Amino acid sequence: MRELRSAGRPREFDERETLQKLMNIFWEKGYEGTSLSDMVDVTTLKKGSLYAAFGSKHDMYLKAIAHYEALVVDTACDALTSGNDPVDHIDAFLSSPIDAVWNKGDTRGCFLCNASADKAALDADTHALVRRGYNKLDRALREALKKARPDWNEEDIASKARLLLAVYSGLRVMSRSAIDRDTLEEAKHNAMQF
Repeated sequence: MRELRSAGRPREFDERETLQKLMNIFWEKGYEGTSLSDMVDVTTLKKGSLYAAFGSKHDMYLKAIAHYEALVVDTACDALTSGNDPVDHIDAFLSSPIDAVWNKGDTRGCFLCNASADKAALDADTHALVRRGYNKLDRALREALKKARPDWNEEDIASKARLLLAVYSGLRVMSRSAIDRDTLEEAKHNAMQF
């Protein structure tokens, strides 16, 4: 009887959990600010295991952005388009950057916003992922606005969705800079006038 050869040692770590840790470190420190030793420290894996499982640092960064998209962007899109009160959902979406800082102490901002400033202009793969995430949010905002304002035409809906997305991104960036809450709330309030 012939022995079957093993295809290799099974991985002794949870890939999803490790990807979550990589996402968090890139989200917090950015691409250039995250070193190999940071990734090794946060995941507790050796560099060989990291590279074998996730590829190069660039590959890890792209996988981290895609993971953020699946966890955060897709969840936000679902929240915007579900239920019967689209105005409340849009308000909650715009409140999330403010709440993250002032209620949860989370000053990382939006990973899409960070990646846009950090790497997207220099790397086509990052740019494509950032654009895909923003496009998803734009479509979800348009869908919510159609429910909230069925009397508006497509052009008005598209214009307002772009404005809301720009305000959301601005709130994410400004909240990282510890801009006072009243200023952020005023910007959100003004964006919600429709």
